[in-house]
Amino acid sequence: MLLTAACGGGGGTTSSTAKAQNPDVLTVASAIAPNSLNPALGGSADPQQYFFELAYDTLLRKSADGTYGPALATKWGYVGSGSRTFDITLRSGVKFNDGSALTAEGVKKSLQYYAKAGGPLAANLAPVGTIDVLSPLKLRLHLTKSDPLMPFYLSQPTTGEVISPVGLARTDELGTTTHGAGPYVIDKSQTVSGQTYTYVPNPTYYDKSRVHWKKVVIKVFKDENTTLSAFRSGEVDYALGDSTTAQAAKSAGLQVLTNPYSVMELMIMDRKGAMAKALGDPRVRQAMMYGINRASIAKALYGKYAQSWDYPVLSGKSGYTEGSEGTYTYDLAKAKKLLSEAGYPDGFTMTLIVNLTGTGESQAAEAFAAEMANIGINVKITVPANTNELYSTYTKYPAMMFDYGVGLTPPYAQGNDLLYSWGNPFKVSDKQLDTLYSQAASASTDQAQEQGWQKFEQRLSDLNWVIPMASLEKITYVRPGLEGVDLSSTNLTPDLANFYAAK
Repeated sequence: MLLTAACGGGGGTTSSTAKAQNPDVLTVASAIAPNSLNPALGGSADPQQYFFELAYDTLLRKSADGTYGPALATKWGYVGSGSRTFDITLRSGVKFNDGSALTAEGVKKSLQYYAKAGGPLAANLAPVGTIDVLSPLKLRLHLTKSDPLMPFYLSQPTTGEVISPVGLARTDELGTTTHGAGPYVIDKSQTVSGQTYTYVPNPTYYDKSRVHWKKVVIKVFKDENTTLSAFRSGEVDYALGDSTTAQAAKSAGLQVLTNPYSVMELMIMDRKGAMAKALGDPRVRQAMMYGINRASIAKALYGKYAQSWDYPVLSGKSGYTEGSEGTYTYDLAKAKKLLSEAGYPDGFTMTLIVNLTGTGESQAAEAFAAEMANIGINVKITVPANTNELYSTYTKYPAMMFDYGVGLTPPYAQGNDLLYSWGNPFKVSDKQLDTLYSQAASASTDQAQEQGWQKFEQRLSDLNWVIPMASLEKITYVRPGLEGVDLSSTNLTPDLANFYAAK
């Protein structure tokens, strides 16, 4: 496999050529346009979350240090034992941008709408069974199974963001207008779908101290070099970065922030071989693991912003066991032998679809295909035109190349994705993995729970339902004078509403 080394891998000096931050207007670049402004149909990782978090406040707010604080809710917590009953007390006097009031009955209907709307994260609310309205500002969630992550879900864009009663009565409007209680509201007169989205202050917002801008503009740039040019001209203030332009961004005077974030992996959904028979054989999946030169891919595609990785969770995160990575060293002979033992001495053909919501997934798919060609596997790649096409067609493919933000996703949520939600459209189960998941989730102590998640991740690695290739750094570009970004291991998706201009 021949790959050219990424130009962003080096360090370099920082010049002062970048223009200073405009104190009145924040302009953000996004590599994708939203499939809808309806938060129930969106995603929770940036840049997807940009289009919702400005206009829709969450029930809880996750702070930069990883703790949960009040937002639309002022009190919350589990009642009794077993993490199966969760109470929420709402802030009084809150109005949505359309003038309707925040009530427990309205939040109940909002949560029920999220659960049935069919968005990519609707499964977060699957454990919620009945909801009792205890008073005008208090409600109780009864869960169908133990779930320790309700604070996480209720602070997340697309599940914790509350839609107003007016918006729920006019769901056809949610695709192009906003009906939230966030600090900003979409300005349709200054918005061009697919290109530019303009937000202005919400006059009904309850916390004026969080409104830092006269205008927030999100511009869609699908090319990394175009984004960098927009920074240089003063057109953009903040964006997700890319290893190929990181050095140039530093040289242009931008602050380049990084933090371990994700695993670039092939997610195998057809685990029983219904569409691609070979994928149902564990020896074939092992052959794929041994057939990847991870060090070469990491260096060529990402430079210093990645490392070779073959484990489904990042080092230092919950579920990680010291030294668990490195099992699948590059071994073409072993890969070919496993394929032959599985009955595919001449290889086979498979298809994959590329996810559009991460960074560099198309390039990773091409690199994966090149590696597989060396052991006789012919990989055909489909890149959807947009997120609408992705969400409507990905279940028609046996596998998906995915930049999965496991640094952000706790093992409980990761397991839910891969076992019981969108990541398992063929409903394939493994009895041992299911048992380990349940045991870890219901463990009575933190130590027992962590040991349980370590066993769960090891079993997931043994099954090879995901084929990891590299652990990636999250890269962001920040204009001089823009404050409040605070990218860190506990704040991997900074909230745009927290950004402000230096005084």
